[in-house]
Amino acid sequence: MNKFKYLSIAALLIIISACSPSQQTKLELSSSQANTVDATNLEPVSKAVNGKVNQKGWEVSVTGVKYAGQKIQGKYSTYEAAEVWTVISLTVKNTSAKRQREDDSWFFLVSSKLVDSKGNKYDFKDREIKYDTDLLSKPFSPNEARSVDLLFDTPKGIKADKLLIEDKNFKSIPFKL
Repeated sequence: MNKFKYLSIAALLIIISACSPSQQTKLELSSSQANTVDATNLEPVSKAVNGKVNQKGWEVSVTGVKYAGQKIQGKYSTYEAAEVWTVISLTVKNTSAKRQREDDSWFFLVSSKLVDSKGNKYDFKDREIKYDTDLLSKPFSPNEARSVDLLFDTPKGIKADKLLIEDKNFKSIPFKL
């Protein structure tokens, strides 16, 4: 059981490192800063949302929807969309009385989908964590909350309607935005 947990963590770290832009990509991105948005201080363009699910020792709350430009300058990386970024801000909280890891939770944020007001679905493309990267490999303490922005590459002018987050049974849980 422990071997499987360590292999899962190792696989996740490899995937995360593979998704990080290369030094060459970072140089190319920094040379073209037109339409760049600073994701560390994005102001909501649309109404705040209140979607929240509390299950099995975890609470997932949608805290905002932002319509950003084609590029977002985050705390750790620059993200570039083919069209424009629609950003869904979430807070994940350990509501149990014990320490637990996010990979033991009931949800998969990387399988999320955004649904617009016309019913079109958009796949999760990336995420910007809003906490210290040293916490990535550490379990959540009781009542600890961490924030993350989910990035969806969408056409300009869409209206986000729902966020679908898959649970461990691959059932989508809709959050009304």
